[in-house]
Amino acid sequence: MIELISIAQGIIERGMLFSLLGAGVYIASDIVHFDNLAVEGAFSLGGGLTAVLLAAGVNPWLALLGGALIGTISGIVTGLLTTHLKLNNLISGIVVTTCAFSLTLVIAGSNKAVRTENTIFNSLLSAQFAPYHTLIALTLLTTACVSTLHWLLHTEVGMVLRAAGSAPQMVTNLGKRVNAYVMLGLALSNTLAALCGSLYVQYAGYFSIWTSVGMLVIGLAGKILGQTLQQGLGWGLIAGSVLYQLIVAVTFEFQINPDLNKLITGLLIVALMVVKQGMTQKRGYHVNS
Repeated sequence: MIELISIAQGIIERGMLFSLLGAGVYIASDIVHFDNLAVEGAFSLGGGLTAVLLAAGVNPWLALLGGALIGTISGIVTGLLTTHLKLNNLISGIVVTTCAFSLTLVIAGSNKAVRTENTIFNSLLSAQFAPYHTLIALTLLTTACVSTLHWLLHTEVGMVLRAAGSAPQMVTNLGKRVNAYVMLGLALSNTLAALCGSLYVQYAGYFSIWTSVGMLVIGLAGKILGQTLQQGLGWGLIAGSVLYQLIVAVTFEFQINPDLNKLITGLLIVALMVVKQGMTQKRGYHVNS
């Protein structure tokens, strides 16, 4: 029973953590309508810088902030490449991710261990909550981030940000700069990805450049699962990420080769997209009829 509770706690913790990555994918793909492949690069930058700062004895909260900020910079660079240099969206993301991986190797190397006692999970709560430090901290941080984003998207800035992705001409008619809002959306997207990378390093206790590979797929899977539960940015996104982690845990329970995880995730995304398209067409049919 205790082992089952521990497994469930781990699934929820990882789901909470990766819901930030899903939120980053959501901001780029659903709000700005930009296929942001730079998410993986931002994740590696955030994690790598955090590992270096923690190893140097920097306060874990400052390390978390530093990891998030370097993601913001990568998002701005992605935006500049596509809005000012007129590079294709996909090419911009590929270039930034490729450069980010090289920069991460220079900053942190391919692997770096982190002292688990020097993390935000041990500095946020008192000792009496020791068994649940990580769960409570991730719940508070994730809820705060998702709630803030939900509020932002319903402000004037958020409305214009939505319009910049779906109706750019309307933004221009309002006297706003579309490129500036596209860059804002990408900055938010990569900031969330880098924040997730920073949290993951503090959660796992180590940094590995190879961990970043496939993170875009994980964020996408959590987002798609979340949208089947609830449209928009809210509790559904968190629940979708937790559900994805549950699916991963089930594959381990059935002793499926871990090397097949990415393949399973890819097939899951295809299946979810087919189901989602079917649901959309069915709703459209009911509306038209």
